[in-house]
Amino acid sequence: MPQDRTLSELSAKQRRAVAALVTTGDASAACAQAGIARDTLYRWLKQPPFLEAVRAAEAQALDDLSRSLVALGRSATGTLAAAMDDASAPWATRVRAADATLGRLLQLRELATLEARVAELERAAGIAEGGR
Repeated sequence: MPQDRTLSELSAKQRRAVAALVTTGDASAACAQAGIARDTLYRWLKQPPFLEAVRAAEAQALDDLSRSLVALGRSATGTLAAAMDDASAPWATRVRAADATLGRLLQLRELATLEARVAELERAAGIAEGGR
């Protein structure tokens, strides 16, 4: 796995700094957590292996978050459906729930269409999925 190779090139402090950046989302907090100076962090961020490791860790964190959000999807759509169907709820609440549902549906359709178009362009250009 490329991330493992990149992480193995880093020192223990650099690996801690990568993890701290992803978990804290703040350079000062990450430096404090990793036990390094801000100047050191910013110097490391200019080094390709360190920057690659940070980007890979961020991508992994986003993948994890995405899976969590997908898991919450059924509950969220159930909540919207309940709000829309609740005859005792104010109309503003019901309309907002319906609007949110339709808006997300349109966004999903746009993303699916865009993904299909990009996949077709990659196929036409001879680019393999996940690489070049």
